[in-house]
Amino acid sequence: MAKKITYNDTYLAKWIAGEIKDSELKKLISDDDFKAYKELQAGVEVFEYLEASTAPTFSKIKDKIEVQKQPTKKPVKIRFLFAKSMLAMAAAIALFFSISTFLDFRDVSFESDFGEMKTIALLDESEVILNAKSTVSYNKKEWKNKRNVLLTGEAFFKVKKGSTFNVITDHGTVSVLGTQFNVNTQKDFFEVICYEGRVKVVHKNNEYILTPSKSVRIVNDIKTEETLALSAKKPNWILGESNFRSVPLKIVINALEKQFNIKINSNSIDESIVFTGSFNHKDIDIALAAVFKTANITYQIKNNTITLSK
Repeated sequence: MAKKITYNDTYLAKWIAGEIKDSELKKLISDDDFKAYKELQAGVEVFEYLEASTAPTFSKIKDKIEVQKQPTKKPVKIRFLFAKSMLAMAAAIALFFSISTFLDFRDVSFESDFGEMKTIALLDESEVILNAKSTVSYNKKEWKNKRNVLLTGEAFFKVKKGSTFNVITDHGTVSVLGTQFNVNTQKDFFEVICYEGRVKVVHKNNEYILTPSKSVRIVNDIKTEETLALSAKKPNWILGESNFRSVPLKIVINALEKQFNIKINSNSIDESIVFTGSFNHKDIDIALAAVFKTANITYQIKNNTITLSK
């Protein structure tokens, strides 16, 4: 299986924007990365300073040239000032690109396509199964010290026993030592289900401990904890069927789009209505009927777009 190398800028972007403080950033990345980020910041600041001062510098140069034209004045040397500015600017640009390149090749990332389920073996033989249109990435160099993975979308994890294993999402962090669990993260929706072992979920300074069959779900910042009747050791979507229990319809619509690579126009309906049910991944017509006929919603198919109406 080929590995795709990408530059994950989640922490860097939030830190530069002031959303993450230095003290918080240090807890999320390695010391080497933090040092590299600070060097990158210094390089950018130097570049911005020089960029901002370019016009005044050339204005001063022009004035000094005018002074040179006066026969009674001693000629002024300006070449050194200009060369120094250009060298500093070149150094800042070189630093920026060298740091960016250094960070770019340290994160390993995998992404599943529409309707695709992808299995990934991590460095410690832990296993990740990605649901459709999901992404997972990790830092190869720091793996022995920090088993951290970044997730967008949905994935099932089989974690080998060892040091703490963290799944980091936009909504919160899931921490385990060795267990099996499912994480589904998307806009306004975050759900973790424990299948084996013990799972700790941290969301906005709130901590939840999950044991087998326990789950926690946050929808629009409203938290729900449940005990599920789980007979299987893995989620049904791995077996080709997506199941939903009391979720907003927009979550189901999003899952349909990812599984079948379609666009669903839902402007004419209320996406917040609650849906409980399932759909199979093999046949789009059966899947659409299973969802929208159950919800008493009319749908029309044209090209690759499904338009919903009441």
